[in-house]
Amino acid sequence: MELNLNRVPIKDKKGNVKMYWRWNYIGVNNKPLAITKINKAKVKEKAQTIIKEIGFIKTSTYEVSLSEAYKSFQKRLKYKIREGVIEVGHARDYGSFYANHILPYFNNVDIRNIGDKEINGFVKYLTDKLFQECPSCNEQNSSKDIRCEKCGYNLTPKKDALEPKTIRKIFNTLSAILQNQVDPPNRKINRNICKDVNWMTMVVTSRTKPERIDFDYWNMDLMKNIIHNIPRYKVQLICKILLECALRPSEARCLTIDDLLNFDASSNLPPIIDINKSVKSGTKKIGDPKTDNGFRQLVISNDLRDEINKYVKTLPKDQKHLFLDKTNSPIRLEAIIRGMDKSLNKLGLTLPKKRKGYFWRHYTASFWAYTSKYKNAIDLAKALGDKSIDFVQENYIALYLKSEKEVENVDYQNKHFNWK
Repeated sequence: MELNLNRVPIKDKKGNVKMYWRWNYIGVNNKPLAITKINKAKVKEKAQTIIKEIGFIKTSTYEVSLSEAYKSFQKRLKYKIREGVIEVGHARDYGSFYANHILPYFNNVDIRNIGDKEINGFVKYLTDKLFQECPSCNEQNSSKDIRCEKCGYNLTPKKDALEPKTIRKIFNTLSAILQNQVDPPNRKINRNICKDVNWMTMVVTSRTKPERIDFDYWNMDLMKNIIHNIPRYKVQLICKILLECALRPSEARCLTIDDLLNFDASSNLPPIIDINKSVKSGTKKIGDPKTDNGFRQLVISNDLRDEINKYVKTLPKDQKHLFLDKTNSPIRLEAIIRGMDKSLNKLGLTLPKKRKGYFWRHYTASFWAYTSKYKNAIDLAKALGDKSIDFVQENYIALYLKSEKEVENVDYQNKHFNWK
């Protein structure tokens, strides 16, 4: 960035006046500070060091630079991550949107000067990445099209093309940064201009239609075969638990011996796995499950109970956690994904749903709906530890809803719709 340096006359102890170079700025304590040296290059060098340390620079106590606002927003995100409100991946997305789109467009502007004109320009900058105009007939096409829909002219897809969902996320990131400066205790601006009108009104996002799994092909025997071809036995076993219980990987990775209820083979009670914690995304920390509904108990098969019991006997006597890596931390999600990838490559298979470690959860939730273990979204959501009943209804129950009750209406149809 260009530094605003001034030359100032300063008297030495003998009363002689010399010209010095000075750079004025506002420190992190919001107090006026300055660097004054006789050598201009040294002033610049010291100034660049300070800018690097602070992460932004202010030249007025009233100024709220975009970099300063984002740094404050980052602190807010870290707090939310610690409290389990958001995951590390969400914070990374915010950082990517800021670094690649928001900061390059606005530069380090004083956010008090962001008005309608600036926001409208940013919206145009984003929405231009959705479309391209045909040079031949001026028809508007998608930025990813290779041929004009109207005249067939060959088009070159834009390298910076963005999906509508991504554009909305970028804009919402800017809005969140500004809102953080509206909300107490910051309260440095009076309003969030991003909320004045619906700036995203022309950005239409289509809903992804849920797809059924073909259980005639993707049957349970094939699932077992995929698991048995995973090289590491530890990963095999955790995948079996994921498959039987539809757990989140973060829940299975931190299971302990204390979570295994009624695991004595001589017990008349069914074996149960108690889900009461999860590994926080992007960390090795263990906390509460993702949702309040995440606290639950699920029955498993006797076969899986026996296999877990056999595995527990191989663990060190003082080890409570079932699945630890070499650093005595919960096994990483990447280890599960790598094991699955190796098995799938060996078998020449591509999963019907690209959910990586979450595939087992999605498969079993679908299988439970398909086999009518759970016939309504409330019961299935409880078993999944999911708080969104609407999501469970749309993606699982409704997809595999059987029509037994409709068959009962045949007498009604024959009575009221006689075409003879």
